[in-house]
Amino acid sequence: MRDPIFRAAEMGDPYACLGVAYYYHQGKEVEPDMAKAVEWYRRAASGGCPRAHWELSRLYSEGYLDGSDVSSYARHLRTASEMGNVDAQYALAQELYSGDLLGRNVKEAAEWYRRAAEKGHVLAKFMVGYLIHSGEAAGTSEDAEMWFMSAGLSGDGDTFLEIGLDYEYGLNGISVDREEALRWYKCGADMGHEKCILCYRSVLSEDGPEGYAERMEGISKTAVQRETDVREAALRRGDSCLAEGDEEAAYENYSKAADLGDPDAMVAIAMMHHQGIHVRRNDRKAMELLTRAASAGSCDAQFMLGRFYDNSEYPRDETLAIQYYAQAAANGFLAAFYYLGNYMEHPETYVRRVRGRRCPSNPSSNPRKRATRTRRSPSGTCSSRGMAWSRTGGRRPGGSASPRTRAMPRPCATSGT
Repeated sequence: MRDPIFRAAEMGDPYACLGVAYYYHQGKEVEPDMAKAVEWYRRAASGGCPRAHWELSRLYSEGYLDGSDVSSYARHLRTASEMGNVDAQYALAQELYSGDLLGRNVKEAAEWYRRAAEKGHVLAKFMVGYLIHSGEAAGTSEDAEMWFMSAGLSGDGDTFLEIGLDYEYGLNGISVDREEALRWYKCGADMGHEKCILCYRSVLSEDGPEGYAERMEGISKTAVQRETDVREAALRRGDSCLAEGDEEAAYENYSKAADLGDPDAMVAIAMMHHQGIHVRRNDRKAMELLTRAASAGSCDAQFMLGRFYDNSEYPRDETLAIQYYAQAAANGFLAAFYYLGNYMEHPETYVRRVRGRRCPSNPSSNPRKRATRTRRSPSGTCSSRGMAWSRTGGRRPGGSASPRTRAMPRPCATSGT
C-alpha cells in the first residue's frame, strides 16, 4: 500500500508535496526522478512551504537546475529566508558577503547573519562576531566577544576546525590571523577533537607554518580519519556484496561499519534482521539497532521510529512519534514535516525551535563543505499500515539507489524471532 503522503500531495498539501519531492529526489519509496522532484518542490513552494523554496535554491546552486538563472535562485533563496528558514538565511548572508552572484552588500549580509545567529546557527554566530570584530558591522568588541563565546559554547569540533583553517589560511573571506586560528583550534582540542589537536600543535610548532595541502594530508592521516575511511570502505563493500547477492559478506561488512559507529550500516543490519536476510528474522533486534542508529544521527532511522510510534499496529506513543519526526526533519528527512503536520499547524516552526535549543551545525549538514568552499548550507519510509518488504534486489535492505532506506518495515514489536 502506498504511503498516504502521495494522496495528500495530490490534494495539494504543501508539506506532502515537499515529502513527495524528497522521495523522488532521494529515491525513497520510488525510483529517483529529478524532474518529478523539481515539479513537486515547486508545488510545495507555491503552497507556501519555506523549506521547498530553500530546496529549490539549493538545486540551482548545485547545478541541478539552470545555473545561469540567478534571478530564480535569488528569488527562492530570499523567499525561504524571509519565511524564516535559518539555513537559507545563512546562505543568503554568505552570498551577499562574498558578492559572487548577488552583488556584495555587507550591511545586508550582517543582518541576515544576525537573524540566523539569533535562531542558533553556530557559523552565523561566528560571522556576526567576526564582522563586528573586523569593523564591518556595528557593535563593540564586547559584542563581538559575546558572539564568539556563544559560537564556542554551541559549536562542535568540526566547526572549530573549519573556523581555525579559515583563519590560518585566509579562506572564505576571513583574514589570516594565527592567534585566532589557535583560539578556535584549542576550542576543538579541549573537546578531544584529534584534527584540532593536530592543527593546534602544528601552529605552535617552531618548524614554521604548513601549507594548506600539507595540512590536509596530515589531517587525512589522523587516527579518526583512518577509522572513518575504514568505516566508509566497509559500508561500500557491504553495498557491493549485497548487490552481488553475497548476503553473508554484506552482513559482515555492515557489522564492521556499524561497530565503528556508522548509522547507515546500523540501519542496513536492522533491515536485514527485519527481513530475515542472512539471519533469522528478529524485529526486537531490528528496533534496537534502529534506536542506536537514530541516536547516532540517522534521519532514516529517526523517521522509521517516528512511523513506528505513530502506527496503529504498534503501541502508539505520540510524544516519541513527534520527537523522532522532529529529529528526522531537522536532519533532512523532509517527509517528516508532513507527519509532524498531523500534530501541529506549523511543523517547520516547531523544528526550528527544537533545532535552535540543541544548536546543531546541521547533519543534514555541515554547511561549510570544504570541497566547494562556498560555505552554502546543505541540507526508509512507510505506509500508514507499515507495509511489509520484499527481499531487496541488489540494494541495501530497504535501500534506494544508493542503496538506502526505501520502504519501512511492518511494525512487529512482539516478534522475538
